[in-house]
Amino acid sequence: NSPLKMLFRSRTNMQWHLEHDGHRNLFIRGMATLGNAILTGCVLGHGIDIPHQSLFLICQLASATTLFIQWRTGRPFMFVCRGCSSFLMAVSSGHLVVCGRRWPSDECDDAAWTDTRLVFRILHIVAALRMVLNGTSLFLQYRYPHRMFASHGNEQLFYRGCIQATGMPINIIRGILKISILTGTEYERLTVEVAVNFVRAFVTIPISSGSLFNQWWYTQKGSTGHPTSDAHERLYDPKIDCPNERVQVSIVEAHGLRKADLLSDSNPFCVCEVLGRPESTWQTEWKRNTHDPVWNEIQELVLYRKHDSLVFSIYDYDGRFCCISERSDFLGKATLKSEQFHPAGFDGVLQLEDAGKHQHATVKVRVKLLDDSAVPDTEFKMEVDADSLPKVEEDRFDFWVFFNLCVSCGPMSKRISHLPWRTPV
Repeated sequence: NSPLKMLFRSRTNMQWHLEHDGHRNLFIRGMATLGNAILTGCVLGHGIDIPHQSLFLICQLASATTLFIQWRTGRPFMFVCRGCSSFLMAVSSGHLVVCGRRWPSDECDDAAWTDTRLVFRILHIVAALRMVLNGTSLFLQYRYPHRMFASHGNEQLFYRGCIQATGMPINIIRGILKISILTGTEYERLTVEVAVNFVRAFVTIPISSGSLFNQWWYTQKGSTGHPTSDAHERLYDPKIDCPNERVQVSIVEAHGLRKADLLSDSNPFCVCEVLGRPESTWQTEWKRNTHDPVWNEIQELVLYRKHDSLVFSIYDYDGRFCCISERSDFLGKATLKSEQFHPAGFDGVLQLEDAGKHQHATVKVRVKLLDDSAVPDTEFKMEVDADSLPKVEEDRFDFWVFFNLCVSCGPMSKRISHLPWRTPV
């Protein structure tokens, strides 16, 4: 149950339908950054500039990891993590400008400012500035996610695409000068180092830059590619009022569910998710062998902000057999938009999408907006199996539970039900 296992665990049928992957360009840039890390590893493998390339490798691997995490979970805080990596690379490039390929504890190489290597020191200055601008852009996108450019996506996507593109001429010039100026001198570079410059200039950097421009062009306000980042955008947009609200959800029953198992009827349970806020996810108990389950379970959502939508997904519980992990077949889902239950609440039936061919399946739910002083209803409390509810210890906080929640592959992790702030029925 380590965080890495949570991040890379294989997807079940349930996860395929419930999880919302981020924009595909995050994955593309993650692969491009991982490619840059591999190229840096090749340079390190030949013993080239170990003091600085080692830190570059660590930062590139960290940036690739945050891109993959953001692609899987949509966590906006990954912008901050990548920004910190960019600033660390800028600091390392700055030391390269001043001291050359020396360890921080060694004496600086000042001779490069007066010989043929001067142009490379100037290029290092440009590269360090590029990293500073890249890190600043990432921090600005985290803080101002609502600021769009030219009726397309976030302005920082466009700016960062331009910043990334400057890496192409930098690496082309480096490669050409290493061949034309340093060949035959005591500073002659290895072939692998020159090749890495050209691969970055013509492969990895164009992919990253093009991916940023593509994401900027095909996104827009309120449609960033992931519900979590959409919620983050609404939170920081001064034109949108999205205060915290107390919302009580009752999942009553479902009808017309398809048969998911060959030898038995379905064992359905329902999952309620606040779109973009996985910490508010909760699920009902599963009912044995029925296509028309009655749950009658109530829960007050842990975190809800105005304009958030609710998603009700139904699955067939298959349990665990021997050493095979639990799997759940998807039976359908329904979305309840914020305007459908504001301001008077909602009490009705929702049509299930993806419920099966020629299948007319529905789920009945009730949504009630509570005042700050209101006491949640308990009309169905006696029908819930109290033994199945999580035992919550007072003042308990589990660091790995919180970490898994931040980077987990999907909001369906059962650890959510054990968080100390979860409100039991």
